[in-house]
Amino acid sequence: MNKKGLILIFLFVVSTVGFVALSNAATDDNKVDVTINYVPSAYIDMGYCWVEFDERFLDDNSVFGQNDVISFSFSYDVAIEAWFGAVALGGGLQTDAWFFEDQNNWTAGYTGTDLYNSTRFTGTMDVLLDGYDMGMSNFDVGADRGTYQDIPLQMDIGWHYLTITAAELVSDANHTSWHWEYSHDSKRFYVGENKDIIPTLVETAYFNNVNVTANAVASEDLPSQGYNITNWLDAPRPVAEAVFATQYSEVDEGIEGTNVTASIEANFNASDTNLNLVPNIYGVVIDSIYEMGPMTTMWVVNNNPGVIWNGSANIAMDNVFYNATRDSYENDKGLISHTNTLPGLNVGQNYVYFLVYGFAADDIALDYGHAAPRLQVDLAIFHIWIGELPESTGLGFGILISVSILGLASMLYFVRRRK
Repeated sequence: MNKKGLILIFLFVVSTVGFVALSNAATDDNKVDVTINYVPSAYIDMGYCWVEFDERFLDDNSVFGQNDVISFSFSYDVAIEAWFGAVALGGGLQTDAWFFEDQNNWTAGYTGTDLYNSTRFTGTMDVLLDGYDMGMSNFDVGADRGTYQDIPLQMDIGWHYLTITAAELVSDANHTSWHWEYSHDSKRFYVGENKDIIPTLVETAYFNNVNVTANAVASEDLPSQGYNITNWLDAPRPVAEAVFATQYSEVDEGIEGTNVTASIEANFNASDTNLNLVPNIYGVVIDSIYEMGPMTTMWVVNNNPGVIWNGSANIAMDNVFYNATRDSYENDKGLISHTNTLPGLNVGQNYVYFLVYGFAADDIALDYGHAAPRLQVDLAIFHIWIGELPESTGLGFGILISVSILGLASMLYFVRRRK
């Protein structure tokens, strides 16, 4: 292949982001000033899709008070595709490693089919704090040293959740069939007026469930993120949106013999086609932006892993429906659910996340006219309150963010070199 060098300069700018709470949300008297401290994450070669929070920094049931620093870090082994490189399997170019790898040369007398060593194609991960998507792009996975980041917040007094999810597309050793692998970890912590208080008890709502529905819709029918595929730069991408009527729900607490089920609904759009790949001077690319490859979906309830995988789904892509059926793979026990009714709700405030993982052309590669395959994730976040609503605090949904989550006010340089 031709030698090419691309020097890519990224400038992450600190910005102001705020949450618009409901009219009966918590007042400032119910908020505490804290600082979220992101400690650079670590890539660990586990050999499979894996994420896990570092318990040395944050563990379940930790308590924090006024002006405390809440540090967190996580370790991962996810085949992240980053056209500028990354600290990940294949150096962030695992799609190329998978596509260009030669089959094994077996010894004489072997009658089976020659196989490949590389089966992991690409994946991605996402980090969530309560009702906010912290993303992964600013975690600077392209730098070995990482970047420490402090984010001042005002957080409601009460329990909070930090969650990380990951999904990865994996082939068989023949490179002919595909399945999805998943990973998930979550930590629950308490914020109070001071760190010496005794937190309120977390009560499991044993007789409450949540019924979830995900609707595949045409891309232009998504209210806030809809788009039409009209040119090369407007390529398909995964999009998820909460159906507004069910984004916030207040539900009675169930009792033995009388279960109460909340219902939430999400709309989404993503490519769900065969993955057709071709080589070019910069590496492997998707043959057509109108057939970007397969997708998968994930549901997570609070810090309880509950996942629904759509093994056969008709996914709308600009009014054209494609169908693809793939084998599922239950990588993490308890992570896969084959029902649309999920447990895991607590008395009080709950967060339910719907995530769609799908392919899109890498934004930077697309600027050079090359549809390099990159797995992306989008999500819809739902808030469910179980039981009686406290009059003094209100729902307390969300957090007030004075600085963008993990925003970098620095310039990062990445060099991609191709043999």
